[in-house]
Amino acid sequence: MNYYNKEKLIKSSSNLTNLVELYSSSGGSAIVSEYGGRLLGIFPKPNNSNLLWVSQKLKDVIQSQNRAIGGDRYWISPERDFFYKNPETWSEWFCPSGLDPANYEILAQNSHSCTVSSNISLINQRTKQKLSGEITRQFTVINEPISTGIDNYCGIEFIDDCVFFQPGLKMNGWSLACIISGGVSNPGTVLIPTKINPKPLSYFRTIPDDYLKVGKNYIAFKIDVNDIYKLAVRPEDIDYSRKCKIAYILKIPNSEEFGLLMKLSDDIPKTQAECFDMARDHPNSEIGVVQSYNSESLEKPILRYGEIELQLNMFKTIENTSHSKARHQLLAYVGEKDDILEVLENYTSISGSSLFGMA
Repeated sequence: MNYYNKEKLIKSSSNLTNLVELYSSSGGSAIVSEYGGRLLGIFPKPNNSNLLWVSQKLKDVIQSQNRAIGGDRYWISPERDFFYKNPETWSEWFCPSGLDPANYEILAQNSHSCTVSSNISLINQRTKQKLSGEITRQFTVINEPISTGIDNYCGIEFIDDCVFFQPGLKMNGWSLACIISGGVSNPGTVLIPTKINPKPLSYFRTIPDDYLKVGKNYIAFKIDVNDIYKLAVRPEDIDYSRKCKIAYILKIPNSEEFGLLMKLSDDIPKTQAECFDMARDHPNSEIGVVQSYNSESLEKPILRYGEIELQLNMFKTIENTSHSKARHQLLAYVGEKDDILEVLENYTSISGSSLFGMA
């Protein structure tokens, strides 16, 4: 089982955690999980596959208090300082449980909005400084930012408000959505609209040519969940005038329809000095603020996930605390290929000729 429809997602998780379903006026819906404090599913039409990846071992993951359930989560960067026990050598990766899954609780909910909150704690593995704070996440159904005429749509706005009770912290918020793939035979394509002649960055190791396309005003990255690579785009190359900062399109597995996910935000770093998430393969060089990850599926035919990611506003010192607040949106569409490609072009000005695995 690689993919969940809404019925299966609710059935698989409702006895493990509290869920809130948010309803779009267009007929779509989204599922928020109290466990992990995140958007767990998004469904532009009632019977389509979840466009967000969710673990096939959901019961085991939640019962073991593991972070890896999938969905769209909030983390803190730089990854090097908080997720590696030996940051100098980039070794012994782990996820701090005080950040994810943390201990979220639902504070408020109705049919179109939900708010969750948790205390959070971290240790900077480089300085050994212990950090404590709290995070509040609000999820709200929104109408289309650009009218497309597509019926099968669901959009969610996130407001992430995070504070640590220590001043002067050099950190960013970090939004990461796990995305499904059809594997090697049906890969998806991440598309990042850019300024003219962008320079892609590799974050783990050199990305081979068959995973990467660089156009005049975009970068494309293949998601086949068959090998580990990470792409990032410098703030100097981001076209901040475009609503969409990163998009993902694929032919939905076991369907003739296409799915489109897009992350939108103005609350992302505009310069290198505003972002602290350095790359593992060039830690003393340039930093990327829009990122995408392709994982490796080690238990085939079970497929793992890709990710579309935004580094969010840096933390600022306010009254002896460090505070970051960011507003961002996740939009989802499902439809016929030509219709979805038109929506993609409306938001990004990128044509369908840049997609992997399509004629």
